[in-house]
Amino acid sequence: MPTDRQADPKEKSLKGTGARFITRGFSPQVLTDQISRVLTESILDGDLEPGTQLLEMDLQQELGVSRSPLREAFRDLEKKGLVVILPRRGAFVKEITARDVQENFPVRGNLEGLAARLAYGRLNPQDLATMRTALEAMKRAGRSQDREAYRQNHQLFHDIFIDACDNRLLIEILQKLRMHRLWYFVSYRYQKLDFQMALDVHEQILELFEKEGSDPQELELLVRNHIDEALERLFGTSASSVARRPGEEEKAKPGSRKQAE
Repeated sequence: MPTDRQADPKEKSLKGTGARFITRGFSPQVLTDQISRVLTESILDGDLEPGTQLLEMDLQQELGVSRSPLREAFRDLEKKGLVVILPRRGAFVKEITARDVQENFPVRGNLEGLAARLAYGRLNPQDLATMRTALEAMKRAGRSQDREAYRQNHQLFHDIFIDACDNRLLIEILQKLRMHRLWYFVSYRYQKLDFQMALDVHEQILELFEKEGSDPQELELLVRNHIDEALERLFGTSASSVARRPGEEEKAKPGSRKQAE
Protein backbone atom coordinates (compact mmCIF):
# COMPACT_ATOMS: atom_id res chain seq x y z
CA MET A 1 0.00 0.00 0.00
CA PRO A 2 1.54 3.32 -0.99
CA THR A 3 2.24 5.51 1.98
CA ASP A 4 4.35 8.53 2.75
CA ARG A 5 5.06 7.54 6.34
CA GLN A 6 8.53 6.20 7.09
CA ALA A 7 8.78 2.45 7.62
CA ASP A 8 9.28 1.37 11.20
CA PRO A 9 11.96 -1.33 11.51
CA LYS A 10 9.57 -3.32 13.70
CA GLU A 11 6.82 -3.29 11.11
CA LYS A 12 6.92 -6.55 9.25
CA SER A 13 4.99 -8.04 6.35
CA LEU A 14 3.08 -11.31 6.58
CA LYS A 15 3.94 -12.19 3.00
CA GLY A 16 5.35 -15.70 2.88
CA THR A 17 3.64 -16.71 6.13
CA GLY A 18 0.30 -18.35 6.86
CA ALA A 19 -1.50 -15.33 5.42
CA ARG A 20 -2.14 -17.31 2.26
CA PHE A 21 -4.46 -19.63 4.20
CA ILE A 22 -7.10 -16.94 4.78
CA THR A 23 -10.26 -18.04 2.96
CA ARG A 24 -12.97 -15.53 2.19
CA GLY A 25 -16.68 -16.28 2.09
CA PHE A 26 -17.08 -17.70 5.58
CA SER A 27 -19.11 -16.25 8.44
CA PRO A 28 -17.54 -13.34 10.38
CA GLN A 29 -16.68 -15.63 13.33
CA VAL A 30 -14.96 -18.20 11.14
CA LEU A 31 -13.05 -15.43 9.38
CA THR A 32 -12.00 -13.98 12.74
CA ASP A 33 -10.75 -17.41 13.82
CA GLN A 34 -8.71 -17.72 10.62
CA ILE A 35 -7.13 -14.30 11.08
CA SER A 36 -6.35 -15.10 14.71
CA ARG A 37 -4.70 -18.38 13.71
CA VAL A 38 -2.55 -16.75 11.02
CA LEU A 39 -1.40 -13.97 13.35
CA THR A 40 -0.81 -16.44 16.19
CA GLU A 41 1.46 -18.57 14.00
CA SER A 42 3.30 -15.48 12.75
CA ILE A 43 3.94 -14.33 16.34
CA LEU A 44 5.01 -17.76 17.62
CA ASP A 45 7.26 -18.35 14.62
CA GLY A 46 8.95 -14.99 15.12
CA ASP A 47 7.74 -13.40 11.87
CA LEU A 48 6.10 -10.73 14.04
CA GLU A 49 8.63 -9.76 16.69
CA PRO A 50 7.94 -8.44 20.20
CA GLY A 51 7.00 -4.77 20.07
CA THR A 52 5.82 -4.93 16.46
CA GLN A 53 2.71 -2.83 15.86
CA LEU A 54 -0.10 -4.66 14.06
CA LEU A 55 -1.17 -2.00 11.58
CA GLU A 56 -4.81 -2.39 10.64
CA MET A 57 -4.64 -0.90 7.16
CA ASP A 58 -1.61 -2.97 6.15
CA LEU A 59 -3.11 -6.19 7.54
CA GLN A 60 -6.45 -5.52 5.88
CA GLN A 61 -4.67 -5.31 2.53
CA GLU A 62 -2.32 -8.25 3.08
CA LEU A 63 -5.02 -10.58 4.44
CA GLY A 64 -7.82 -9.26 2.26
CA VAL A 65 -10.19 -8.73 5.19
CA SER A 66 -12.24 -5.90 6.64
CA ARG A 67 -11.61 -4.02 9.87
CA SER A 68 -14.28 -5.73 12.01
CA PRO A 69 -13.00 -9.36 11.98
CA LEU A 70 -9.43 -8.06 12.22
CA ARG A 71 -10.20 -6.16 15.42
CA GLU A 72 -12.00 -9.18 16.83
CA ALA A 73 -8.89 -11.22 16.09
CA PHE A 74 -6.77 -8.64 17.94
CA ARG A 75 -9.00 -9.06 21.01
CA ASP A 76 -8.65 -12.83 20.78
CA LEU A 77 -4.86 -12.51 20.63
CA GLU A 78 -4.95 -10.21 23.65
CA LYS A 79 -6.84 -12.88 25.62
CA LYS A 80 -4.14 -15.39 24.65
CA GLY A 81 -1.43 -13.07 25.95
CA LEU A 82 0.12 -12.62 22.51
CA VAL A 83 -0.62 -8.93 21.98
CA VAL A 84 -1.38 -5.86 24.04
CA ILE A 85 -3.96 -3.30 22.90
CA LEU A 86 -3.15 0.27 23.94
CA PRO A 87 -5.93 2.91 23.81
CA ARG A 88 -5.46 5.36 20.92
CA ARG A 89 -2.23 3.62 19.90
CA GLY A 90 -3.22 0.20 18.58
CA ALA A 91 -2.23 -3.43 18.98
CA PHE A 92 1.36 -4.52 19.57
CA VAL A 93 3.02 -7.93 19.81
CA LYS A 94 3.61 -8.41 23.52
CA GLU A 95 7.13 -8.13 24.88
CA ILE A 96 8.51 -10.86 27.11
CA THR A 97 9.19 -9.24 30.48
CA ALA A 98 10.79 -10.45 33.68
CA ARG A 99 7.33 -10.40 35.21
CA ASP A 100 6.01 -12.74 32.48
CA VAL A 101 8.77 -15.21 33.28
CA GLN A 102 8.37 -14.96 37.04
CA GLU A 103 4.60 -15.31 36.95
CA ASN A 104 4.25 -17.99 34.27
CA PHE A 105 6.97 -20.51 35.10
CA PRO A 106 5.99 -21.34 38.69
CA VAL A 107 2.30 -21.63 37.78
CA ARG A 108 2.87 -23.81 34.75
CA GLY A 109 5.46 -25.95 36.51
CA ASN A 110 3.14 -26.79 39.37
CA LEU A 111 0.05 -27.30 37.21
CA GLU A 112 1.78 -29.40 34.58
CA GLY A 113 3.36 -31.51 37.29
CA LEU A 114 -0.13 -32.02 38.74
CA ALA A 115 -1.43 -32.98 35.29
CA ALA A 116 1.34 -35.58 34.95
CA ARG A 117 0.50 -37.10 38.34
CA LEU A 118 -3.21 -37.28 37.50
CA ALA A 119 -2.47 -38.73 34.05
CA TYR A 120 -0.37 -41.61 35.36
CA GLY A 121 -2.30 -44.84 34.84
CA ARG A 122 -4.74 -43.15 32.45
CA LEU A 123 -2.53 -43.24 29.35
CA ASN A 124 -3.42 -46.06 26.97
CA PRO A 125 -0.88 -47.88 24.74
CA GLN A 126 -1.70 -45.59 21.82
CA ASP A 127 -1.03 -42.51 23.95
CA LEU A 128 2.35 -43.87 25.02
CA ALA A 129 3.21 -44.81 21.44
CA THR A 130 2.35 -41.29 20.28
CA MET A 131 4.56 -39.80 22.99
CA ARG A 132 7.42 -42.11 21.93
CA THR A 133 6.96 -41.09 18.29
CA ALA A 134 6.92 -37.42 19.26
CA LEU A 135 10.11 -37.83 21.29
CA GLU A 136 11.91 -39.53 18.39
CA ALA A 137 10.76 -36.70 16.12
CA MET A 138 12.13 -34.18 18.64
CA LYS A 139 15.51 -35.91 18.41
CA ARG A 140 15.54 -35.72 14.63
CA ALA A 141 14.38 -32.10 14.66
CA GLY A 142 17.05 -31.14 17.17
CA ARG A 143 19.81 -32.71 15.09
CA SER A 144 18.60 -30.97 11.92
CA GLN A 145 17.87 -27.71 13.79
CA ASP A 146 14.26 -27.76 12.57
CA ARG A 147 12.76 -25.55 15.28
CA GLU A 148 9.18 -25.78 14.01
CA ALA A 149 9.21 -29.58 13.95
CA TYR A 150 10.77 -29.60 17.42
CA ARG A 151 8.13 -27.21 18.76
CA GLN A 152 5.24 -29.18 17.30
CA ASN A 153 6.43 -32.52 18.63
CA HIS A 154 7.43 -31.07 21.99
CA GLN A 155 3.93 -29.65 22.33
CA LEU A 156 2.38 -32.96 21.25
CA PHE A 157 4.43 -34.85 23.85
CA HIS A 158 3.11 -32.64 26.66
CA ASP A 159 -0.42 -32.37 25.27
CA ILE A 160 -0.88 -36.15 25.39
CA PHE A 161 -0.47 -36.45 29.15
CA ILE A 162 -2.14 -33.12 29.89
CA ASP A 163 -5.27 -34.25 28.02
CA ALA A 164 -5.14 -37.60 29.83
CA CYS A 165 -5.32 -35.96 33.26
CA ASP A 166 -9.10 -35.77 32.75
CA ASN A 167 -9.47 -32.46 34.58
CA ARG A 168 -11.16 -29.98 32.24
CA LEU A 169 -10.29 -26.88 34.25
CA LEU A 170 -6.64 -27.89 34.53
CA ILE A 171 -6.47 -28.63 30.79
CA GLU A 172 -8.03 -25.28 29.91
CA ILE A 173 -5.64 -23.31 32.13
CA LEU A 174 -2.58 -25.11 30.79
CA GLN A 175 -3.70 -24.63 27.20
CA LYS A 176 -3.82 -20.89 27.77
CA LEU A 177 -0.45 -20.83 29.53
CA ARG A 178 1.15 -22.84 26.74
CA MET A 179 -0.27 -20.50 24.09
CA HIS A 180 1.77 -17.62 25.53
CA ARG A 181 4.64 -16.90 23.13
CA LEU A 182 7.00 -17.21 26.09
CA TRP A 183 6.63 -20.99 25.91
CA TYR A 184 7.51 -21.22 22.24
CA PHE A 185 10.53 -19.04 22.96
CA VAL A 186 11.55 -21.23 25.90
CA SER A 187 11.02 -24.49 24.01
CA TYR A 188 13.23 -23.34 21.15
CA ARG A 189 15.94 -21.63 23.21
CA TYR A 190 16.16 -24.44 25.79
CA GLN A 191 16.54 -27.07 23.07
CA LYS A 192 19.20 -24.94 21.38
CA LEU A 193 21.02 -24.26 24.65
CA ASP A 194 21.23 -27.90 25.80
CA PHE A 195 19.73 -30.22 23.23
CA GLN A 196 20.71 -33.47 24.95
CA MET A 197 19.49 -32.38 28.39
CA ALA A 198 16.11 -31.43 26.94
CA LEU A 199 15.81 -34.87 25.34
CA ASP A 200 17.09 -36.76 28.39
CA VAL A 201 14.46 -35.31 30.72
CA HIS A 202 11.67 -36.12 28.26
CA GLU A 203 13.01 -39.67 28.02
CA GLN A 204 12.87 -39.94 31.82
CA ILE A 205 9.31 -38.58 31.88
CA LEU A 206 8.16 -41.07 29.27
CA GLU A 207 9.88 -44.00 31.00
CA LEU A 208 8.03 -43.21 34.23
CA PHE A 209 4.73 -43.13 32.34
CA GLU A 210 5.55 -46.44 30.66
CA LYS A 211 6.72 -48.24 33.80
CA GLU A 212 4.19 -50.07 35.93
CA GLY A 213 4.41 -49.16 39.59
CA SER A 214 6.01 -45.73 39.06
CA ASP A 215 5.48 -43.25 41.86
CA PRO A 216 3.07 -40.57 40.53
CA GLN A 217 4.59 -38.04 42.91
CA GLU A 218 8.04 -38.72 41.47
CA LEU A 219 6.60 -38.09 38.02
CA GLU A 220 4.99 -34.85 39.20
CA LEU A 221 8.29 -33.66 40.68
CA LEU A 222 10.24 -34.55 37.52
CA VAL A 223 7.91 -32.55 35.27
CA ARG A 224 7.88 -29.61 37.68
CA ASN A 225 11.68 -29.63 37.99
CA HIS A 226 12.06 -29.85 34.21
CA ILE A 227 10.23 -26.54 33.83
CA ASP A 228 12.08 -25.03 36.79
CA GLU A 229 15.38 -26.07 35.19
CA ALA A 230 14.41 -24.33 31.95
CA LEU A 231 13.89 -21.12 33.91
CA GLU A 232 17.22 -21.54 35.70
CA ARG A 233 19.24 -22.20 32.56
CA LEU A 234 17.61 -19.56 30.40
CA PHE A 235 17.08 -16.72 32.83
CA GLY A 236 19.47 -17.37 35.69
CA THR A 237 16.86 -17.97 38.40
CA SER A 238 14.63 -20.81 39.54
CA ALA A 239 10.87 -20.81 39.78
CA SER A 240 11.06 -21.67 43.46
CA SER A 241 13.18 -18.62 44.23
CA VAL A 242 11.69 -15.89 42.07
CA ALA A 243 10.91 -12.71 43.95
CA ARG A 244 9.69 -9.64 42.11
CA ARG A 245 9.58 -6.11 43.45
CA PRO A 246 6.21 -4.39 42.89
CA GLY A 247 6.09 -2.63 39.52
CA GLU A 248 9.18 -4.37 38.14
CA GLU A 249 8.81 -4.79 34.36
CA GLU A 250 12.32 -5.50 33.09
CA LYS A 251 12.65 -7.43 29.88
CA ALA A 252 13.83 -10.99 30.29
CA LYS A 253 17.47 -11.57 29.44
CA PRO A 254 17.75 -15.17 28.22
CA GLY A 255 20.81 -17.13 29.25
CA SER A 256 22.49 -14.17 30.92
CA ARG A 257 24.23 -16.42 33.45
CA LYS A 258 24.13 -20.02 32.33
CA GLN A 259 24.98 -19.43 28.68
CA ALA A 260 28.18 -17.74 29.74
CA GLU A 261 29.32 -20.80 31.67
